[in-house]
Amino acid sequence: MGFLLAKIVLLLALAAAGGALSAFWWFRRHYEDITQEYSRSRNEWASWRQDFEERLAARPEVNLEPLGSQIAAVAAAVRGIDIPPPAPPADLSMIEKRLMAIEHALFPVQTRIDELESAVRAMRIPPAQNVDLSEVHERLDALQGLVENPPPATVGVRQGSRNLLTHPGHGKPDDLTQLAGVPKVLERALHRVGVFYFWQIAEWSPEDVKYVDGKLAAIHGPSEAQIAGDRWVTQASELASTPTAAHRPVEH
Repeated sequence: MGFLLAKIVLLLALAAAGGALSAFWWFRRHYEDITQEYSRSRNEWASWRQDFEERLAARPEVNLEPLGSQIAAVAAAVRGIDIPPPAPPADLSMIEKRLMAIEHALFPVQTRIDELESAVRAMRIPPAQNVDLSEVHERLDALQGLVENPPPATVGVRQGSRNLLTHPGHGKPDDLTQLAGVPKVLERALHRVGVFYFWQIAEWSPEDVKYVDGKLAAIHGPSEAQIAGDRWVTQASELASTPTAAHRPVEH
């Protein structure tokens, strides 16, 4: 047992000695003198600093006088600003007095409004009553029927004629200027005589033509109208059948 321990101790001592020798050999091989590196770095830093200072000293000086003048002008302008002192608190006593006077003046009005409100609330509205409006509706329906479908107007025939009318009660008058030889002036004369529609002229007999000729001659002279010469009856018969012409009323 003791021999085994001695052997282990000897091996540990040999291993320690070998490690020490190996470390000594490695340090001897890779050792560098750091004092020389430090001196070299220090010299380089001093040289760079000296060069920088020389280049900085070689630059022209900056003229800061204009900037200083501007700063001085701004400072003078700021000092020249006249800031008024704060205004004293406003005296609102007069306004308060007037508001109080208005409130006192409105007190009777408010009282009256309260009385009116109480009176309105005390009112009793009677219930709605059902009113029979059937008769009123019937009369309104009858009036509406008369408005929508008015009774035909009674158109009288002028005395001494066969179909000369008192007024154009059978629709819009026809455009009598479509007849050859009937200007606007003569159309107005025909209206005065009682001629408003083509169907009237189309029904004329020779006696009717002479009668109307005489009437027109009494108004405008014998040369104004030539009923037979201009063939009014034939023209009117053709124009009365056009869609825009008024139709002869149906006799009941």
